[in-house]
Amino acid sequence: MQAHALRCSKRLQEQLEARDLEAQGLAGAGPAITRPIEEPSSSDDNPTVEQALGINDPIPRTADLEDAQLRAHIQKGYSQDKFYVKILDKPVEHPCFVIEHKLIYMVSPAGAKV
Repeated sequence: MQAHALRCSKRLQEQLEARDLEAQGLAGAGPAITRPIEEPSSSDDNPTVEQALGINDPIPRTADLEDAQLRAHIQKGYSQDKFYVKILDKPVEHPCFVIEHKLIYMVSPAGAKV
C-alpha cells in the first residue's frame, strides 16, 4: 500500500502545470520593475469630482422650487414612495438627508445640498 502511495505521490510531483512552466520562463526574464506606491498626503490629493471641477453647487437649479404647484407635486410624490416616507418619518436616522421647507435634499460628501 505504501509503495502505491509513493508512486502516486511521485507522479503528482513530476507533473508540472502550465502556470508552473510559465513561472519558470518568467524567472529567467530578469528582475521585475517595481515602483513604490505613493500614498496621498491629504484629502486634497484625492478630491471628489465636485472639488476637482471647482463646482460649489453641483446641480444647476433649473426648476423654480418657489412654484407652489411644483412643490406640491414633489411633496405628494414623497408620500407615495417608501424610501422617502422613511426619511420623513425618522429624519434623525438618515443623516445623509436634510429636510427644508418640506423638501428632502441629499447632502453630498462636499456638504452641498443636492
